[in-house]
Amino acid sequence: MKPKRKIFVYTTIVFTFIFYIFMSVQISNTEGEPNSGHNIVSVEGWGYNTTRDTSQYILHNLSAHIFPEHFCDHESFLLVMVCSGASNVEARNAIRETWGRERLILGNNVSLFFLLGETANSSLQYDVMLESDRFGDIIEERFIDSYNNLTLKSVVMLKLVSSYCANSTKYLLKIDDDMFVNMHLIVKMLMDRNTTTGLLMGKLICGARPIKDTNSKWYSPRYMYPGRVYPNYLSGTGYLMSADVADKLYKTALRTPIFHLEDVYVTGICAKKANVRPHNIPLFTYQKLNYDLCLFMRLYTAHRFTPVDIRKTHAALRDGNVTKECSMQKNNFNVNHWIMSNILKVNKTYRKSKCE
Repeated sequence: MKPKRKIFVYTTIVFTFIFYIFMSVQISNTEGEPNSGHNIVSVEGWGYNTTRDTSQYILHNLSAHIFPEHFCDHESFLLVMVCSGASNVEARNAIRETWGRERLILGNNVSLFFLLGETANSSLQYDVMLESDRFGDIIEERFIDSYNNLTLKSVVMLKLVSSYCANSTKYLLKIDDDMFVNMHLIVKMLMDRNTTTGLLMGKLICGARPIKDTNSKWYSPRYMYPGRVYPNYLSGTGYLMSADVADKLYKTALRTPIFHLEDVYVTGICAKKANVRPHNIPLFTYQKLNYDLCLFMRLYTAHRFTPVDIRKTHAALRDGNVTKECSMQKNNFNVNHWIMSNILKVNKTYRKSKCE
């Protein structure tokens, strides 16, 4: 091939490649924008023209359908709000019978309630009302309970704490109903703190980017979040805050458009706007771990537990032989190193230099 023709061919290839890259960037930048020439794939329940004014939903449209008679009437060191679904009665019962049963831990009052949205199934709704009459620990708000409405559920939680619990509660633990929680460790950790304010902690997620795969449950169109990277945020499976932070986040949420991924919204977007920094505590875990009683004995939370898992683990950890065996392991090696090694095996996204 002649030199001039070679130059022409190479130049054509280079310019074609540059043009392809340029067009790919343009398409990704216009995804989810109106009048962009591309179809907008919306989030179910949160279309482009749907108002995302948080105050409209929280202040004007929502009121509790079911509300406990004595919610935050008494002083409580720790208020646990379990986010649950109407059909998850087995999970609620497992929690009531195990880690959520105690009301006095290390001399501190602990209260626990289940937060639900409504269901369109009238038979299931009736069962929830009977369950509420029996246990008196259910709060049900007037919105359809769905994954994309979890942000509404969490902002309602903040509203309840701000409105009813500000003078009676020191700390709030938000937790999902498929979690195993070591309440004694959490209460002990909070007792050892020098201050009862300014706290927001859990498993920190750093540098996460909006997912553009429309088939993903975490899909995020640009009309809902135009940024390229989310603020650092805490996994929504379980996070802990002081009562003053709950009030700050609630007031900030009222002037912040709703974003459907609740953990990103509450502990990332709203926290950043409120100048509240989320702190990374690796003992809050959100990925499924290999079943190891000695590990669960030392974690604050563990995720993806069935009701059977919750009961089995709680019973085992109350067995003196198990605790003795785990204590012997503790004396044989560095516990902190062992815990971190086990967590990091499954949580490969954790990067200390990036998150802490």
